[in-house]
Amino acid sequence: MPKSVLSNFVNGTRALLVAQIIACTGAIALAGWTLGVTNQVLRERNRLQERVIQLEEAMAASGVVPPAPTAVVAASTQGDAAYPGSIANARAPSTEDIRDVAATTEANSQNIGSVINTLFGPAPPLRVVVLHVRADADFATAEKIARALQSNEVRALINVMSASDQRPSGYAYFDGRQSRAAADVVARFHDLARQQQVAQWSAQLRGTALPARDEYTADRLDIVLPPLPPPPPPPVIEAPATAVAAPPQP
Repeated sequence: MPKSVLSNFVNGTRALLVAQIIACTGAIALAGWTLGVTNQVLRERNRLQERVIQLEEAMAASGVVPPAPTAVVAASTQGDAAYPGSIANARAPSTEDIRDVAATTEANSQNIGSVINTLFGPAPPLRVVVLHVRADADFATAEKIARALQSNEVRALINVMSASDQRPSGYAYFDGRQSRAAADVVARFHDLARQQQVAQWSAQLRGTALPARDEYTADRLDIVLPPLPPPPPPPVIEAPATAVAAPPQP
C-alpha cells in the first residue's frame, strides 16, 4: 500500500512537471511571436513618421503651414556633435544675465539631492528653453516667439549659430523623464510659429534624449531651428513720368 501511494505521487509529480514544461514552452513561443509582431509595428511606425517629416519639410519649403505636429524621438548618438550649441553667447528677449542662468542650473546639478531625485522622484520642471537660429536675420522672428514662450517659471534664450555650425534641426532634452514635457513645449512653439505665419518653423521636429552634462542640465530644452528664407527685396518705386507739353501751334 505505501508503495502504491508513493508510485501515484511520483506519477502525479511527473505529469505536473510535463504540464508546466508544455505551458512554459507555449508562453515562450507566444512571447516570441508577440515580440516579432511588435517590432514589425514599430518599424512601420518609424517609416510612417519619417515620411510625415519629409512631407512636412516639403510643405514648409513651399511656404505651406503644416498641421499640428506630434513628437518624434530619435535614438541618441551621445557624441559631442549631438549636443546643441552652448548658450554662452545667447541672448534673451528681455534683459537678463545669461551667465547667471547657466551658473544656477549648473549649481543645481551638483546637489546630491538632485541625484536621488533623478532616480526616484519626478522629472524637474523645464526652466530654460533655448532657441538656436541660423542667422542674425532670424533673431527678430525668434524673439517674438520667445516672449510668448517664457513665463515666471520658464526662461527663453536665443542663440545665433555660427555659419559653420551644421547641426540638424530638432530638439533635445537632457532627462529621459522630460519626453512629455519637452514635446508639449515644442508643440506650443509650433502653434506660436503658425500664428506668426512662419512655415519653416511649423514643420515637425525630431526629438533626441541626451544625458545631462556640464551646462546641459535636466531642466533645459534646446530647439535647433531650420533657416528662414531671406526677406523679399523692397519694391522698386519708379518716379512718375513727367508729361511733356506740346509745342504751341503757330
